[in-house]
Amino acid sequence: MMPVTRWTARARGWFSISLALFAILATAHAQSPPAPGTHGHYLVLTGKTHAPAPFASVDVVYGPREKLAAGREALWWELSARPRAPEGKEAEAQAPLFRLRVLTRRDPLASPAEPLDFLRYVLRLDRTGETLEYRDVRTGRALLPGWRGFERLFVPRRARATGGAPLPETAELLGHVLTLQHTGGGVAWEPWDGTVLLDLDPELLVGTGRNFRDAEGSRLPQKPERRNYTYVPFTREEYGVMIETGINLFTVDPKQAEWVRGKPVFFLRGAGGSPPLEYPADLYRSNYLGPVMFMDEPAIILVGDVEIHRTLRHFSDAAAALHKRIREQYEGGEGYSAFHLERSLEQAGANLGDMRLEQHDFPAWETLFELSHYELAAGLAGVVHEARYQLAPFDEAVARWSGAPRKHTARELLRYHYAFLRGAARTFEKDWGTSIYGQCDPAIAPEAVTLAYDMGARYVWFWTSDHDHHMPWPEQLELARHLKRHAAAHPRPSIRGPAPVLDVAIAIPDGFFVSLENLWWVRALDKERTNEASQRYNRLLRRVLEQFHRACDAGEDFDVVVDDGRTIAGYRSVVRVSEGE
Repeated sequence: MMPVTRWTARARGWFSISLALFAILATAHAQSPPAPGTHGHYLVLTGKTHAPAPFASVDVVYGPREKLAAGREALWWELSARPRAPEGKEAEAQAPLFRLRVLTRRDPLASPAEPLDFLRYVLRLDRTGETLEYRDVRTGRALLPGWRGFERLFVPRRARATGGAPLPETAELLGHVLTLQHTGGGVAWEPWDGTVLLDLDPELLVGTGRNFRDAEGSRLPQKPERRNYTYVPFTREEYGVMIETGINLFTVDPKQAEWVRGKPVFFLRGAGGSPPLEYPADLYRSNYLGPVMFMDEPAIILVGDVEIHRTLRHFSDAAAALHKRIREQYEGGEGYSAFHLERSLEQAGANLGDMRLEQHDFPAWETLFELSHYELAAGLAGVVHEARYQLAPFDEAVARWSGAPRKHTARELLRYHYAFLRGAARTFEKDWGTSIYGQCDPAIAPEAVTLAYDMGARYVWFWTSDHDHHMPWPEQLELARHLKRHAAAHPRPSIRGPAPVLDVAIAIPDGFFVSLENLWWVRALDKERTNEASQRYNRLLRRVLEQFHRACDAGEDFDVVVDDGRTIAGYRSVVRVSEGE
C-alpha cells in the first residue's frame, strides 16, 4: 500500500505556484507567433446569403522578426487575396488582388488581447505595378487607411471558439469567414524591390473641393452683375505644381486618380467611372479617403428649409433639429453619408458580408460657424468655416450688437471666428479649419491661413466655382506656398497630442448660440429686437462681445464654448455668460 502523504500548507502553496507558472508558460507558448516562413492557406465562406465571396482565397505568411527597444520584438506578416478563377482555371493561379506586408508588435491571428500596434505598412498591387509604403510623417510609423474599425475588419482575425495551432482553423476578414485548408513552413521572405515611400501628413489637409481650375487666371469683375469663370480639369502636370506648393488633398475623377494615388497626398473619388474603384484592393491604400470630402452646410441648409424655418421658434429647436438632420445624412448612405462608399460598392455588386464600411473622418463645410458645437456634437469629425472675412462688415455688426464701435484688426476678426471653431473642436477632441473664398479680403487671407495653422487647424481649404465665391487658382497656389513657408519656419506640435492650456473659455448656455447675423429664422425673436426673447438674446450676445474685447485687450488666448454639462477643461479660467438679468 502506498503511504499516505500529508501535505503541509507550504507544500500546497508551492504546488499552486508551480501550477500557475506552468499555466503562464503554456499560455505564453500557445500565443507565441508562428515561426518565420509559416504559411496558411484559407478559402473564403461568403458572409452574405446566396452571394459569392468577393475573393476566392486568402494566404497569410509570417516573415522575419525585428528587435525593438526594451527587449521586445515585432513580426512581419503578409496578407494576400486572390480572385475567383474563371471556369476551368485554378484560383491559386490568379494574380493576387493585393498583397500587404505589415510589421506589428503581435500576431494578427492570435487572441486579440491588445492592439496590433502597426509599425510598417507596405501595399503591393500587381495589377498596377505599384509597391507603396505609407508612413505618417509626424510619427515615422505606419499610416493606416481611415475606415472605422480598420484593424478589426481589414486584418484577418481569429474567429470565436476556433481551434487550430499555430494558425486558427477559422478566421474573419472583410465581413466574410476564412476556413483553413492547409499550413506549411519554410516559405522564403523575399524583399520587395521598387518600394515607393509615401510620407503623408494627416494633421494638415490643404486642398480644394473641385478637380478643376479657372481658365482666366485672375479675378473677374462681379459688378454690376455676377460673372462665372471658365473651368477646365486639372492636368497631370498641374497636379505636380499643386503638390509642390503644399496642397495635399485632392478630389479627383478616375483618370486623375492614377496621377496622384502614388504621390504623398490624399485623394477622394467615387466608386464608379472608368476605371472603377478596385474592391477590396484600393481600400487598402492609406491615402485614399473615400468619396466624401465634407457634409455641405447642414446649418445653412436647415435655415433655408421652409419645412423648418417657418415653424422653428427657439434656439434649442435649431440645435436639436440640426443634430437630427446631420445624423440622418450621416447614416443615410447617399451624398454626404459616411456609408456612401458602402452603398456605391454594393450597388456595383460588391459583397461586403456583414461589414459596415464607414468613412467617418470628414467635416462639415459651413457658413454658420457659430453652430460648430452642435455639428460636432452630432458626430461629425470636424468643421470648416467658409471664410469671407471682411473688416468693415465685421466692425459694423459688432457695433450694432454691442453698442460700442471699434476698429478691429484682422487678427481680432480672425480670432473671433476661430474661437468658436477651436472651442467646439477642443470640447469633442475633433478638428476644425478654414476655407478661403473669393469674397475674403485678399489682404486678410494670408494671415487667415497662417493663424489657423498656428491655432491648431487641421483643414486649410479653398473654394473653386460659383461666381464671386470662387478663389482664382493662382491665388490658391500662392496661399498654399505662403502656408508651406510659414509651417516650415514655425513647426507646431502634433494636434493629436495633449491640447495646450489656454487662457480663457467664454462659455454660453447649452441650447443657445450667438451670431452677428440676422436671426430672422428664430421665430421667438421679433424684428425690432424688443420682446422678451430678443432682450435675453441681446444681453447674451453683448456679454460675449464684451468678453471677446476684454480678452483681446489683455492679449489672452480664448475660445467660445457651450456649457453643456461637460467639464470645461484646458483653460486657466472659464467665464460663464448668461442671458439673464
